[in-house]
Parts: sequence; structure tokens; C-alpha cells
Amino acid sequence: MKIIKQTATELIIQTHSIFDFWLPSCLLMVFGLILLTYEYPVATLNCQRLKAKYGSCQLVRSNLLGSNIQEIQLTALRGAKVERCGYTSRVVLLTNVGNVPFTANSTNWGNKDAVASDINFFVKNAKHRLLRLSQDDRWWGWKGGILLLAAVGAIVLRHDETYSFDGTLNTLTVKQRGLFARKVILHCLCDVYGVEVDRTKDRDNDIWYEVRLLVGGGNRISLPHTMSPYKQVEIAKAINNYLHARSH
Repeated sequence: MKIIKQTATELIIQTHSIFDFWLPSCLLMVFGLILLTYEYPVATLNCQRLKAKYGSCQLVRSNLLGSNIQEIQLTALRGAKVERCGYTSRVVLLTNVGNVPFTANSTNWGNKDAVASDINFFVKNAKHRLLRLSQDDRWWGWKGGILLLAAVGAIVLRHDETYSFDGTLNTLTVKQRGLFARKVILHCLCDVYGVEVDRTKDRDNDIWYEVRLLVGGGNRISLPHTMSPYKQVEIAKAINNYLHARSH
């Protein structure tokens, strides 16, 4: 939460800025689309040797958007290796023109070392005429789809609230805005006589702080809670100063 306007007659508090969730969600969506477009979780490699040194390999890599087919001559294929980076790894084909990814980046589990070993054995042994390998990491490739769904869900479900204290109109206006719904709640400012910061603990023993407006009749208007007491105290202090200034 943050104070976006504070004068003698007006105080406006906003729970979320548009950049707090729209920008991160859009970036997450773009990242998910990139993974869906450029990651190929399903791959097959078919190699056929016609003579001792001659033949070709067909590498087919597929994702949700289609397949990418690449022909590699056996004279250009030098072997394979496993590239590791942190908790992920992939098998790459070693060719005269550079490395060609065979499998997608996924966890270090699985048989990647065995796959690389089979390719190296085929390249070094001219007696072997055929090599057929396949790799299916679709469960890991869905991470792009998961990120995309998470981004869409954040945009659809997230909403922000604005609390406007208007001394001229003597109103407290609460505006709730989401992607598909908007709601405006009006309160008489004369009914709000105080503010408090409530401290609660959840099942995981995490402590949450919530600003509550004290309203006549024993009611409370609760602002969104956070785990930061400093921001909530700052908001409560600003509201208290505003209410105190109006009463004098």
C-alpha cells in the first residue's frame, strides 16, 4: 500500500499500483511464450549409415507449435555430450559447425548420459548401421504453459483497491477494481472515528499486519494485510493524522 495523495482535505491510499502486478505478469507471460516457442521437449534422432563414413541423421524436435526437422551428415557428426547448468542439463550433438541441441533443458534426472554414450558409440563404430533415439520431456516442457497460465491468472484474479478520504464531500470512497469487475463503496466520513493496526498469526506462525478503520457501531473496515509492520504503521499514522486534523 502507498499514499498517492495527502492534503488538508483529501487523503488517497492505493493498495496496488498497476506496475505491481500488470508489468510482472506481462513479463511472466512473455517468458512463458518464449519457452513454449523455443523449447522442444520431444525429440527423435534417426541415423542411418550407408557406408563406413557416409550416411545421415535426421533430428526432429517438437513442441506445442510444431516440429523442427534438421538433417546432419555423418561426416559432420563428431559425437555428443551432456551440457549441465545448475539443476538442469541437456544433450547436444557435436558437429563440425557447432553444437546442436538434441534434448531440451530439463532436470538432471533421467538417462541423458546414456543417450550421449549411445550416440558416441554409434559415431565411433562403423559396423553399426542404424541408431534410433527419442527423448520425451513434455512434463518439463509444460513449464512454459504453467508460467503462461500463472500470468493470465494473476491478471484476471488480481484487483486493486483505492481508499479516498474526502473532507469536502465528507465521504470515504472505496474503489475495488479488477480486470472484469469494478465496485464502489461509499461511507460517511463522519462514521470513521479512529484507526488501528491489527496483528494476527496464521497456521504457519507467520505474522500479518492489517490496518483497520474504526467505524461507528463497532464495525471495522479492513485494508489488505501485509507482513511488513512498518508500512502499515505509516498508513495508520497518516489516516490518524488526517482524522485528527478534521476534528479540530
